[in-house]
Amino acid sequence: MNIIRVTFFALGALVFVSSCSEEETNPDVYEWEDGQIYFKTSLSDITSSRANDMTLERLESFQVTCFNTGDIKKDALGFVSPYFEDATFIRSVSSSSGPVYISSPAEETRNWPQNDGQLKFFAFSPSRTVMATDNKAVANQTGASFFNLINTTTDISTLDGIGYSLSQIRVNPDISKQFDFVTADASGQRYKDFINSIDLAFSHQMAQVELHAWGASEKYDFEIAGVRIGNPVVEGTFVFSDASAADNRWLTEENPVKDAVEYLYGNSQLSPDNSSTGDKIYNINHAEHNTSGNAASIMGLGGCALVIPTVSSKWAGLDDPNISFIPYSTDKMYFSVLMRVSDSASGEQLYPYNGNVYGMTVVHYAVDKSGNILTRLYPGDNKGEFYSDMALTIPYIAGEGIEIKEFGWAAVPVDADWKAGKRYIYTLNYTEGIGVHDPSDPKPGKPIIGKASISWGVNVTDWENGSNTDISVPKKIENN
Repeated sequence: MNIIRVTFFALGALVFVSSCSEEETNPDVYEWEDGQIYFKTSLSDITSSRANDMTLERLESFQVTCFNTGDIKKDALGFVSPYFEDATFIRSVSSSSGPVYISSPAEETRNWPQNDGQLKFFAFSPSRTVMATDNKAVANQTGASFFNLINTTTDISTLDGIGYSLSQIRVNPDISKQFDFVTADASGQRYKDFINSIDLAFSHQMAQVELHAWGASEKYDFEIAGVRIGNPVVEGTFVFSDASAADNRWLTEENPVKDAVEYLYGNSQLSPDNSSTGDKIYNINHAEHNTSGNAASIMGLGGCALVIPTVSSKWAGLDDPNISFIPYSTDKMYFSVLMRVSDSASGEQLYPYNGNVYGMTVVHYAVDKSGNILTRLYPGDNKGEFYSDMALTIPYIAGEGIEIKEFGWAAVPVDADWKAGKRYIYTLNYTEGIGVHDPSDPKPGKPIIGKASISWGVNVTDWENGSNTDISVPKKIENN
């Protein structure tokens, strides 16, 4: 488990001095105001895999709710009122032993109480506002908001009386916009901990999922332009526990909300003058990707998916007893890769099928000679007619050296047992197969260019941040 450690200080008329070199421009000496609660942080090294991973440098602020056992006040419903709730603490200054956090100037100063009651702290980051930023799912169909703090605490003298949670945490369907969610809890008393520090250990509460790919087939070349994680839990309530960080938990067991999360290359596009790097097609061919050691991430600039921990069985594909239902849907787990498959000898496109005989989902991209994705395109009513917007109002004319390529989803059923704070790397092996039609396609579960069933194995390695999983996609069988 990756750990962030935060130290609380309650200091009155106290000068804090630590050893500093003469070269430091800001000596580690501070005059603290009487009674204020301050935070001091340290952070163990983690393997950062995306721009939104929480690190010490990125921990600009966090939210804290506090209960006071020495001054219990209850509301009209009998719940204990927090001493303060959802208070923002921000990075203020940095010392030689780490950054210091203070109450946000936009809010009231948070002080220790005058009595000697024990304070119970619950903290999380990012804030509810940040979680909702750029999130399509900021309200559910009934109009209720996501990211609600729920207090059902009835007795803070016992652990069983503590009831505090962040409800309806919603995962963004766009992998590139997902957030890393960390939480912590601790207890402390003013006079006991006036000088001695209180450690608040933040833990990562999401699971990371990353897909790698390789293939040794001499017959096919693969071009990849997107990834989909099918049916992870995308909404849950996180319950804070005063017992220990290990007792913090997600409530997702009853009627879990599941949906696909995905990243289509091209969301991060090249600048008009090509001065900044955007998504680039990931190519798999026999010469360069003929061993698992040649596998590389196919997540594009979206980074690892950040999902709520879950246990889920794999999608059964054609063996699903409901496979003939129209419309078809499944809540079982699978991965899907947006790809273009061509004959390695002739270069002929084999998938998506010519003429789209099944009416499957096809995604079009304008791609330059270097494989850079310039923009996503939308076909018009006439053959060869494309637009750069879904409303079909902006015609697109391919310039010299620009090719319009089409891609289709190819699914691989998988099992999932994902735990908080772990990173799971799945390596997809396209040596003998391509996959099956995505559950959203008109022919869900139908093997692509063949009649093989899915076969896959799991190889768990001793990797500190999770497991390394090898998956083989279905072997192609020639049609007679």
